[in-house]
Amino acid sequence: MPRTVSVLIINPNSSASMTTALKPLLADLSHSYLSLDYYTAPPTAPPSINDEETSALSTSVTFPALLQFLTAPSDGQDPRHQAYTAYLVACYSPHPLTTLLRNHADTPVLNIFEASLLHALALARPFGIVTTGKYWESVLSDGTRRFLATGKGLDVPADNGSESGGLGFGNFIGVRSTGLNAAELHSTAREEVDRRIREASAGLVREGADIIILGCAGMSGMDEAVREGARIAGKEVRIIDGVRAGVVLLEGMVRAQIS
Repeated sequence: MPRTVSVLIINPNSSASMTTALKPLLADLSHSYLSLDYYTAPPTAPPSINDEETSALSTSVTFPALLQFLTAPSDGQDPRHQAYTAYLVACYSPHPLTTLLRNHADTPVLNIFEASLLHALALARPFGIVTTGKYWESVLSDGTRRFLATGKGLDVPADNGSESGGLGFGNFIGVRSTGLNAAELHSTAREEVDRRIREASAGLVREGADIIILGCAGMSGMDEAVREGARIAGKEVRIIDGVRAGVVLLEGMVRAQIS
């Protein structure tokens, strides 16, 4: 009988609405041998991860609360304290929570930034990232180049001069922001959100992107605006949702492990 894979999808901000919005978008991935559970950070976590400061605050609040999920209880009776077979950090950034979880879990851990880049590498086509606030343009650009150049995790500094000869480095077009943070994606009028996503997507396509990555968990389900932006620029594109990519990759990793 196939092994059941259980993935805990972690929203490291306190906006429960973002967590709720992911559930119907991932429903088609669930099956008899894959269970998806969701976790929203405690109320003292920031409602949106907008910069290094909110990333650090998010980690300091969320990690202690997650420790209960990293080890199964001895009696095995309380399902709230089960150990999961994989963990997905649903923040599109080099979020420090990822490293902490890896240091304390003996099962696969990914964040959605890494998952989307691995998916893009497999497709081997020019890609760009549509993200939220302006702050993330440089952070995600640097993180992507580091990942592609070294193959290392986003928390590991790249060696000087290591960008040449990297993993598909030449396919990275760049990052365009919408100017809205993750919380504003759901509080701003949808027409305005779609307009900004269209403009950012069209810009990346004009620069040569064949693939557009949704650079925020809060953008899940907003792919039609990306398609419209690409068509404005005269092209059909593939779209990568890092949350979906992360679930699929983690299930594969668990199933590929040899006991």
